[in-house]
Amino acid sequence: MGYGYEPEHWLDHVAEFPGRWEIEQVGENLVVLKRAEGRIIQQGTPQSASRFNHMELGILESYLLAQLLESRMLQMVRDIEALTGECGEVIINSTGKYPFNEAVVTVPLKAQRANLDYRVELEVSEVAGGMAETVRAYDKQKNGFKIAFMGSAKSVKIKYWVTGGKG
Repeated sequence: MGYGYEPEHWLDHVAEFPGRWEIEQVGENLVVLKRAEGRIIQQGTPQSASRFNHMELGILESYLLAQLLESRMLQMVRDIEALTGECGEVIINSTGKYPFNEAVVTVPLKAQRANLDYRVELEVSEVAGGMAETVRAYDKQKNGFKIAFMGSAKSVKIKYWVTGGKG
């Protein structure tokens, strides 16, 4: 099977007359019971402490392996939940003259984060009226963050992805 446990193949005891006994009088108040099952069709597997302990060990190994797998599965679920995020797009319009634009937008999160340990990835998807030199996310809070850009552009469309911060 692979994990050190070899299953025992158990056989039923099959006799011509199952459960039949013969009584032999050996004294005034003493008798001996002897099996009188007739012809033995199949000899059953003997029951012993070593065989039962082997079975108990296999059950314990299976239980411990199941606990380990459950622990790993729960950790994977937590890791996946931490990676589950949200995405969106914002348009930032600049009203200032380069290099003094103060174009900032506050992005509310759809799902509040448990902590500030989340990542924000940004991608400029469209630029109008100049160039977007840099974009950055900052001022992270549990319920949102800010995005700003520097450059001569009058309008910048930015895609964002937020992951992590769920605990």
